Amino acid sequence: MPDSHRRPTGTTPDPTHRRAPARVLIALLLVLAGVLTMVQPAAAAPRKARSSYPRAIEPLARYQPQTMCSPRAKPGVSDLAARLLRAYPGTRSLGIVRACAAGGRSEHKEGRAFDWGGLRASRAADRAKVQNFATWLFATDRHGNKRAMARRLGIQYVIWNKRIWGSYAASSGWRRYTGANPHTDHVHISFTWAGANKRTSFWTGKVGNVAAAPKPPPRSVSIPKPRPQPVAPATLPSGLPVTDEIVNLPANAAGGRIMTGALVADQPYLIEASGTFTYARNAKADAECSRTAADSTWRRDRSVHRLDPVSDHLDLYVDGVDLLAQADSGYRCDTTNHVYRWMYTPRRSGRVTFKIWDPTTLRDNAGSLTMRVIKSAPADTLSWSVSSRAGAGRMSPGALEAGETYLATVTGVVDTGGAVLSDAECTATTRDSVWRRQRSVVDGDDFDVLVDRRDVTGEPASQPDPDERCDPITHSYSWVLRPQETRPVNVRVDDPSPRDNSGSLLVQIVRQPRIEGTEQLDVDTSDPAGATTARVYPAGQTMLVRVSGTYAIAPGVTADAECSVTGSDQTWRSSRPELAGTSGQPLGDLTVNGQLPDWTPVSGSYRCDRVEHTYRLRWTPQTTGPLVLAVVDERHTDNAGTLSVTIEPAG
Repeated sequence: MPDSHRRPTGTTPDPTHRRAPARVLIALLLVLAGVLTMVQPAAAAPRKARSSYPRAIEPLARYQPQTMCSPRAKPGVSDLAARLLRAYPGTRSLGIVRACAAGGRSEHKEGRAFDWGGLRASRAADRAKVQNFATWLFATDRHGNKRAMARRLGIQYVIWNKRIWGSYAASSGWRRYTGANPHTDHVHISFTWAGANKRTSFWTGKVGNVAAAPKPPPRSVSIPKPRPQPVAPATLPSGLPVTDEIVNLPANAAGGRIMTGALVADQPYLIEASGTFTYARNAKADAECSRTAADSTWRRDRSVHRLDPVSDHLDLYVDGVDLLAQADSGYRCDTTNHVYRWMYTPRRSGRVTFKIWDPTTLRDNAGSLTMRVIKSAPADTLSWSVSSRAGAGRMSPGALEAGETYLATVTGVVDTGGAVLSDAECTATTRDSVWRRQRSVVDGDDFDVLVDRRDVTGEPASQPDPDERCDPITHSYSWVLRPQETRPVNVRVDDPSPRDNSGSLLVQIVRQPRIEGTEQLDVDTSDPAGATTARVYPAGQTMLVRVSGTYAIAPGVTADAECSVTGSDQTWRSSRPELAGTSGQPLGDLTVNGQLPDWTPVSGSYRCDRVEHTYRLRWTPQTTGPLVLAVVDERHTDNAGTLSVTIEPAG
């Protein structure tokens, strides 16, 4: 939002600098109570306009707010800006003038404020530059005049690093600044009219009238009072509790739109708002941000009424509450899809109304916003369709519960344009019909499925080609979700240009049951099939597997789950060349679901438990189903003995 300054109520005038795009101001604010604690840096100060100055000097200036539109850089502002840039190499100008149509009040619109950039409050070197300028600006001159250069220049206030100094409140020194823009990347310097026009002693050597200001031109027409901010009605009509509802809100609806279903007090809901509307000629807004004909940058906070220059207008309200929604893009404004989301917990039950706060008039509004209200209650099973054209994806019709384990499955094929077909993990093209997981198709990236904007790695339901790990048959992939908070989940196709896409994917999410207690089974080492658990173990839930015992794997050779010993070599070893199979794979180890894990000995050192022959393993299944445990051997008929296995949930 452009810089905005107003004179708040109270005993001391205090301009409030509202919502500005990042620009740089003065590193003065590092000091509290007007005391600059940094060591004076060895740097050149801005060059004075005159070789000497008389004893006579301007008084501390009063605050002169913006009263007119005069977007032309004033000479005193331009001259001091040039002196600062020469004195402090590496800094830069972030501008003097701002369009009058930009929201909020600001001396930038009168050409008498400078944003000094190229500075970072987090960098010591930049803080030193601002400190050096501040020392020069507020130093006592040889005549005993305090804050001499600030008075001679006609400076009315400076903002830097969450602090503000005002000439009208100079006795208070540097004060805390709470505007929307913390000014940690630029210094804002505002001038009186006399200083801005070079009519002060810094330039002329004669005391200027820092209280003089031009009168704003008379207005030929009266300005209607702003329409009031939406407020909550005294009571809410009742209705059936909402689970998942879509609400369409025309931008010109004076009464807003009331929901069909009712919200329940203290029950969280996810509200997703999308769309744009026009609120004036060539001016557009969405649920949180807006732009004007003169200022094409989308800004989150903007005042659009002259009589109310400090409010944040054009936002979406529900039951009189301004929705502080987060942009889908992750930035302050979503300039691509114009989608915003907010977890909202109502204070009372009933059918609530959505409204847009346009303080001017609704007659010139066009377009609408679409709200989706989802009850954020945990569900065991969720199923929904995600269009490949939806840049912001689609939210689940219910919530996942924090701390629980879920198995998510995405099925289907979409056309992503450019002769490319994609499922949740793999792609195929007209030139190469083989489904491949690693294929760069756009901007060096694959087409993948994102969950809450994070890439996930799904495992194929069928896998005829292990090298590619693709499912060209059912195009179904699964992965495990463990949410950190209870709320709906978002799924989308990762495509920066989804408009040429077609088709959709089916998403299914199932809560995995918690396993409690211990299961025991014996593995017959002479059976190639091994042993299968009676329980079904859910994907994603980590289990602790323990195995004990020894068995005969060959004449004169004894083994356990990880190591072996022979008649000629009585040392238990985890690797034994004479037990390697024809493929080079070691024989005798215990596998889980066909995979050869690294078992950890319970006692002993290195890889083998030579005393108890007991090993443990933390195992997290990738798919839901029973566990199969078997020993690796090319000939099981000469084996004898069993291994005892226990399985329990990991702590």
